[in-house]
Amino acid sequence: MISFVPYLLLVLAIELLAKYLYVTHALSTGWMYNILNLISHFFYAYIFYRFSTAKEHKQTIILLTTTYITSSLIYYTYTSFAFNNYIIAYGGIIQVVFACLHFYEYLLHDNYVKEKHYSAGLCIASGVLIFYSGITICLSLYNYILLNHLMIFNTPLYNIIPRYLSIILYSCISIALIVWRKPMTTS
Repeated sequence: MISFVPYLLLVLAIELLAKYLYVTHALSTGWMYNILNLISHFFYAYIFYRFSTAKEHKQTIILLTTTYITSSLIYYTYTSFAFNNYIIAYGGIIQVVFACLHFYEYLLHDNYVKEKHYSAGLCIASGVLIFYSGITICLSLYNYILLNHLMIFNTPLYNIIPRYLSIILYSCISIALIVWRKPMTTS
């Protein structure tokens, strides 16, 4: 769980730098979000991998993560890291699968209910599931939202939905960090 600290600091630094570059210098920051997406995808895959005890689930996490990151990097190589909402949406689907695998594994074991470190995993899986489900839907409808000028509070839906979903995700991560207890090892 300590790995969340540098990850969250990196996310904050990239978000602040992107905002600064966009507002101050009117520079495109899509490439920064592409890199952040790949880092986030790898990070959450790592977290789910660490929580998983099923060999099949670990293999699925490795296979899907490797395939996604490799195919994304190939795409970005040929497009100079041009922002693509569908690449992020595909990654979102994979993250939803990882969260569902975590819930499935949790439901298979009765003893997990009593152990605090599994509660932290449930919080993270809940946040990831809600965040990436919403992001996937939103980015899949990006062109429709753009074409029809769909807005809330004079902000396009493809901007405001990720913001509010981020609040849910980071709240779940905060709760996970609070309830985390190192797993007890038996001698």
